[in-house]
Order: sequence, then structure tokens, then C-alpha cells
Amino acid sequence: MKKRVKIGFIGSGWAQVAQAPAFSLMDDVQLAAVSSPTERHRQKFMERFGITQGFADWRDMLECDLDLVCVTTPTWLHESMVTGVLESGKGVLCEKPFALTVQEAERMTAVAANSPGLALIDHQLRFHPSVRCMKQMIESGEIGRVYEVRAVVNLATRNRTDQPWSWWSDASRGGGALRAIGSHLIDLNRFLVGEISEVCSNLATSIPHRPDPASPGSTQPVTSDDSFAMFMKFGPSSVALGASSLMHVTTVGAYTWFSLEVVGSMKTIRLDGAGRLWEIDNAGAKGGRSLIDAPRWKLVEPILPWDELVLQEKIKLSPLAVHGIFAVGFVFLAHRIVKALKSGKRVIEDAAGFNDGVMIQKIMQAGIDSDRQRAWVKI
Repeated sequence: MKKRVKIGFIGSGWAQVAQAPAFSLMDDVQLAAVSSPTERHRQKFMERFGITQGFADWRDMLECDLDLVCVTTPTWLHESMVTGVLESGKGVLCEKPFALTVQEAERMTAVAANSPGLALIDHQLRFHPSVRCMKQMIESGEIGRVYEVRAVVNLATRNRTDQPWSWWSDASRGGGALRAIGSHLIDLNRFLVGEISEVCSNLATSIPHRPDPASPGSTQPVTSDDSFAMFMKFGPSSVALGASSLMHVTTVGAYTWFSLEVVGSMKTIRLDGAGRLWEIDNAGAKGGRSLIDAPRWKLVEPILPWDELVLQEKIKLSPLAVHGIFAVGFVFLAHRIVKALKSGKRVIEDAAGFNDGVMIQKIMQAGIDSDRQRAWVKI
């Protein structure tokens, strides 16, 4: 049993918001090193978390004694970094979206197959207590036969026309709502219900140009989507063969809203943006077409094992609680990762591995192809 787990970070954005704070809540964990080409960001990260080793070049960081490296850089940088970490014999947790292309995802997966370390993708919502409770309710038959899944995500993160152009605006570098948000929703559909067989999608760019930060007064064209709608069908390797899943996501809205519903023959269950789980019984539905009476949703409290109850209390006392379901979900994933590293395990049950990343990449590519072809595309 390993006594102390050492974590390194490549990238200082999301890692500083969620990943480093989450690992800081764990016992027997040392935040050991960080790599960021921007000295100001690197120094701030090191001071905040008491890290003594900082590097401008991520390759130099791989000389350190580390058990896991979190890669939280933009998508177009993932392949070289993930491959380098794995070839150094260390475990890796790669931020989503996993890759630019299916071919990149497959190449990283092949390298991971010959590496001794963990190889995971940061689809942390799988470990959020409400999501795990949803999975139990679906698999036990409590909600009945799954009729459909629908998700609506409304964000205001990119609704300002004066927001500068960045890699997020560039489809060739992995930017866009489908990759950033859709990858999470696709993973939740696969995790909760099963494999997707075909998709039909529409990608939209509402703000076609953004200010060029390198050239004041000029703009650059936006080639990525800032909103999308995708219609998916579940295949044979699912609990809902032929059922549909609808996703609608925008990043240029006027407010923030998150809702993921699984509609069953007996109950509908819903995950909201605060991480709460709700249920409503079909038997209590009123007939007719009246829209006056609001649905009577009931809150569901997930039952947690003792170690996750302790973790939940730690979250309440940390800044992570205000960052929503993705930050909170990551704490529970980090907990599983630390347990696996301490015991020398290479696989974490229910965690998203690189094979999952390949499938999600194929579904996203099918969505892009569908938008281009204006037709259904099989996976």
C-alpha cells in the first residue's frame, strides 16, 4: 500500500479551480508539481497550493517523482502531452474533450494499453452522488422502461460580442460547444443508458467574428459552434434500444440552466445544475392539456457510504461547493483515483477510460458529419 500519492498538473486554469482544490481535500496526497508556460500563472498556482516544483516546459516536469499527472490544457495539445506522460510510466488524467480526431484518440489509447499507469478521462459527473443514484434507479427498474433522455444546458459564458477570440473559437483546435459540453452529455447518456447507434445534429455559430487580441481593432472568424442541437438513438448495447436522446446546448444565452432528464414508464428523474436529483411519478400526472399546474417534483437524497459522507462534509466547507456539479463531481472522482493509486490498481470501476474517449470522439465526429451532410449518421 502506497503511503503518499504525488500529483502533478500540466495547465493552470481548470486545474486551479477544481482539480488541485479537490486533491487537497484528500488524505495522504501531495500536490507536487505544476507546469505552465506563463510564469505569473505558474507562481500563483504554486503559492496557493504550496507546490515547490514549477516548470515552464511540461517535459521537464516528467523528471519528477509523480504518481499521476492531470492534463488540463486545450484539446489540441493533449496528444503529445498524454503520450509523453504515459511513456514516462506515470498515470494520467486527461481533460475532455479527449482529442481533436478519432485517430488521435485511438493513438493515445494504443499507448495507454502498454503503459503501467492509470489512463483516465475527466468525465467526473459519473461520480457525482446524484448521477450514481440515477444509474441505480435506472438499472434496478425503479423508473420502469426508459422512454427517452433529454438535456438542456443554457450558458452565458460566451454571449458577449466583445469577448476575445481564443482557441475555443477555433474548430481545428478543438473549440466549440459540442466538444466542451456535448462530450460530457454524450458520456452521461452512455454511462446511464448505453451505447449510441446514430445521430442527427445541427451546429450553429451565433457570433461569427470575435476581437483579435493580437491585433486591436480587427477580428477573427469563429469556426467553432457556440450552440448545437443533437438527436441521438440508443443502440443494442443499451437498456433502451431505439429510444431517443435529445441534447440542446448554448453558450450564448442570457442565463445559466442545466437539466438532464431520463423519462421512464413509471418515473421521470432529473439532475439539475445544483447537483440535486428530482423524481416525479407518472401515476400522479394530471390528464388533459392544462399547463397551469406545476409538476410536483420530489427531491431524492442519494445514500452514500461513510467515506463519501465525510467527503461531502469537506466539500461543504470548501470553495468547491460554489463551482457547481462539475467541481463537486471531480472531488468524488479524485477520491477514487487516490484510493486506486494507493492500492496499486490500474482500473477504476465506472471511471471513463481511453476506450470511452474513442467512442465519445466517434459520436462527436458523427455529429459534425451530420451537420455537414444534413442527414442521420451511424456510429
